[in-house]
Amino acid sequence: MSSNQEDLIQGLHRRPHIADASSSAIIGAIALGLLTGGLGGALIGGVAGGALANQRQPLEMALREYFKNLNLEVVFFYPAPRAVKVTFRYGENAYWTVESVMPDHLYLSPDDTADWLYGNLTGIELPKVLPLLRRAS
Repeated sequence: MSSNQEDLIQGLHRRPHIADASSSAIIGAIALGLLTGGLGGALIGGVAGGALANQRQPLEMALREYFKNLNLEVVFFYPAPRAVKVTFRYGENAYWTVESVMPDHLYLSPDDTADWLYGNLTGIELPKVLPLLRRAS
């Protein structure tokens, strides 16, 4: 991801675009469309997919993809209007919960809030605990 101003919010990285999602995430979304809307739902989803490619990934999808790239399995995802918690597995029987909470003085649109939470969790909160977890395992 480039680091131009459009990709940053308050100095934090925004969520990736849907077009940047891994093929497994995209295949999962198509499969979900097939399950919920049959072939017509998948077809409509494919057509709409081109238009949606420039939109940002939903917060949960972006975080799951980020954790997957670190070989960490997301077990629980807890969204809130101004916060997000993610419980993940980092070993066979080892789990940790990391949290991002937006400061009270910061007022952003819902999309910008999701971007800020993503950037804070992946760029500040998670890097604080990863070295501790790697030493403990």
